[in-house]
Amino acid sequence: MENIPKLSIEIKDFRAIKTADIILNGITVIAGINGCGKSTISKLLYRTIKTSIDFNRIIGENIFNELWPIRRFMDELVHELEYYRKSDSGNKKELKYERNDLKYKFYQFFNYNSTLDLKEQESRILLIFDILKKEYEELSINIENDKNFHQRFYRITRFFKEEFDKEKNSENINISILLDKIKKIVKDKFNKAYILIDERSIKILDNIIENYFTENINVKNYNVKELGVLMTNRTAKKLSNFLTINKVAYIDTPMIIGVENIEDTDVPHWVDLNSLLENSPKKGKNKNKISDLLKEEIIDGETSYDSNSETFKYKRNDGHVFDLFNCATGLKSFSALQILYNNGFLDDKTLLIIDEPETHLHPEWIVQYARLIVLLHKELKVNFLIGSHSPDMVSAIKYISKKELGRNNNSLNFYFAKEINKYKFEYRHTKTDIEQIFNSFNLSLDKINEYGATEE
Repeated sequence: MENIPKLSIEIKDFRAIKTADIILNGITVIAGINGCGKSTISKLLYRTIKTSIDFNRIIGENIFNELWPIRRFMDELVHELEYYRKSDSGNKKELKYERNDLKYKFYQFFNYNSTLDLKEQESRILLIFDILKKEYEELSINIENDKNFHQRFYRITRFFKEEFDKEKNSENINISILLDKIKKIVKDKFNKAYILIDERSIKILDNIIENYFTENINVKNYNVKELGVLMTNRTAKKLSNFLTINKVAYIDTPMIIGVENIEDTDVPHWVDLNSLLENSPKKGKNKNKISDLLKEEIIDGETSYDSNSETFKYKRNDGHVFDLFNCATGLKSFSALQILYNNGFLDDKTLLIIDEPETHLHPEWIVQYARLIVLLHKELKVNFLIGSHSPDMVSAIKYISKKELGRNNNSLNFYFAKEINKYKFEYRHTKTDIEQIFNSFNLSLDKINEYGATEE
């Protein structure tokens, strides 16, 4: 039982991947040429774990998206009630609520709030129905003979009938009955949400994966296991909770750090990463080998998020402060790790997925980045999945791991994407042997020699 990996992902006939059985037990490095499927593995693993972690939140957001037509209708009803409450404010009968309370309560209660339990959010929404119903009934008594009043609310009931009510003989439906009907619709939607949460339906994950990739894919062609247990159980139609991992981040480019309107890019893991980086630093974070390495040896300073200006600031050790957005991309690469370290995101329950970290680094910083990966695993037990096609990165991770973790440490694993035909790759586990990986890298030298041989 001791040799069972913490995580593993099995893939067959998925995009460029013919077969892959990747274990993650500390630091896992996957290497291969462009287009071999490294990013596909990263995205599948990220979205699976992220969906499992955020399952209840995703269900909650989906419910509120489904409630949007009802919210639109309710918004119009609140608008009309507010209009007549204002015009009726001179009546002797004193209204229970202040003039702006209806809109305030409506907008406060009918928006998704991730900090609240879904049951509590349902209760708040249902309360709004009761408040509006009582308000309408009080107004209708006060201005019973106002034709304009009845005409305006008749318009609302007609909209409801066309959108939500398919029953015949409902021409004379009034606002009170209408609100009771919508209240039942809302209750039914929340009840379905509670069933999804209880069952942890894998359909939620499958829909997310299908939307994540633009072409036709078969979601049944991959699975994720934790300590040998199937987490993506399609027989039971369930996505289980991960116990060994409760935080995951995916970095495929540091260039998006601090980009304005990142939500408009429609790339979920970019939005997720920026949100993580905006978290406040953990109080009482002591200086140690990792913080010193970053601040003193590598980037000569410290990066943090400034909530006042909503920008990332790099403060150099000589006191000069720069907007990180205008700094070199290599600096951003290390800054992302520094911020995640400082805000306490990195620990033994974290999986950090990084695609081609060497892309924006000069050779010395590639080695330093590899050193940082190894030290974060050694000191904090952070779990890594690294996609790379850099000889320097691959060899640096191997030899620094040998020094820091010991020769017989089983937390380091290398995989090589072997081309089996023009468009398909098979991932081979080389353990800590990187010779196959280097043989593929040496093809570039052969190509250089081929061109060089043509010179006179």
